[in-house]
Formats: sequence, structure tokens, C-alpha cells
Amino acid sequence: MKTIKSIALAVALLLAGSTLSFAQTSGHSHKATHGGTVQTAGDYHIEMVISENMLSFYLLDGKENTLSNKGITGDATFEFASKATTKLPLKTGDKDAFQVDVPKANLFAHCTVSLTVKGKTISSKFKNTAASEADIKHGHKH
Repeated sequence: MKTIKSIALAVALLLAGSTLSFAQTSGHSHKATHGGTVQTAGDYHIEMVISENMLSFYLLDGKENTLSNKGITGDATFEFASKATTKLPLKTGDKDAFQVDVPKANLFAHCTVSLTVKGKTISSKFKNTAASEADIKHGHKH
């Protein structure tokens, strides 16, 4: 019986180790040129930068260089803990940013940004990292 337990433990450790190694090598990181969070969106990347009352988004190419915001339109859909949503248009800002004012004192749970680039819509969903889970859930800051 002790031998069976030892074999089972060895197999479990071997599987856990191979899974951990795969997880570490399968992902890739993104360079956040503007100090935000970068996610893949189709053939592009989108970087989100959170400030107290505004979100800025930057469209990045495959090499993570900032692309011009000229001729590109988009919107941001905010999702709150209550599952209510608010959709707002993006404005073009300085340094090729797309910007939107943050509703409800930055207490959204997620924000999905959608951009129309050369007739094709791309999007990415970002988690709000500027507010605590408790603040988002209760709808106010403690």
C-alpha cells in the first residue's frame, strides 16, 4: 500500500512540474510603453492606462509601437459589479491616445474597449486594477 501511495505521489509531482513548466513558457509578456496594461486584440495590442478620472488607450502594432489614432474610432463599455453597463465613445487625445472619462468614481469592474481599424473591429476586456474588489462590489470607496 505504501508503494502505491509513493508511486501516485511521484506521478502527481511529475505532472504538476510539467504543467508548471509549460505554463511558464507558453505565455508571453507585453511591453507597457505608457506604464499601463497591455493585451492582445487581433493583430494588434491595446494598452490601457488608468488615472483617477480617465482611461487612456493606445493602439500598438505587433512590435508594440504606438500607432496613430487618426481615422480610428471606438468606444468603451464599462461593466459594474451589479452587471449594469455603460457604453461611452472614445475621444482622441495627445500622443495618439484614445480617452474616455471614467464613470462612477473609477468603480467599474471591467472595461471592454473596441476600436475600428481599417474597417475591422478589434476589442479587448480589461479588469479595473485601480480600485479594490470590495470597493467595486459595494459601489463606493471605503
